[in-house]
Amino acid sequence: MDDVRRPIELRVPPRLTPAPLPAGRWLLPLAGIILIGAGMFLYRFNPAEHAFYPVCFFHEWTGWHCPGCGASRALYSLVHGRCLAALRFNPLFVLLLPWLAWAAGRRVIAYSLGRAWAPVRMPAAVVTGLVVTVLLFGVLRNLPWRPFIWLAPP
Repeated sequence: MDDVRRPIELRVPPRLTPAPLPAGRWLLPLAGIILIGAGMFLYRFNPAEHAFYPVCFFHEWTGWHCPGCGASRALYSLVHGRCLAALRFNPLFVLLLPWLAWAAGRRVIAYSLGRAWAPVRMPAAVVTGLVVTVLLFGVLRNLPWRPFIWLAPP
């Protein structure tokens, strides 16, 4: 009775579906289109002349310049190729702009390739130094004394 026939198991291969596309596949081209569009918009419309740009609530409420005051006018000057004028509006923003672009670009590229992006890791001393620098810049640009008057936007 060893010849007992057992039923044959039919194994159906799993259904082949295409691999899901990375969630951010279109993020890089979209970011590029948005960046070019924002640059063209900023090139055409001067923030000092048009009221549709957001206002700084800190400056509106206190009359003091926050560390970000003048950043849109600095970007306008950079888009027009006037680096010294951009430095006059907000020198800290202009100096930090390459790092900000690198950090944002790194994240967009990693996400668009479907990879888990690694956050930018900085030692605590660097973060503390950056926060102190921004706060000190915000205080110094509001002092009326001659050595610091150039930090305030015109």
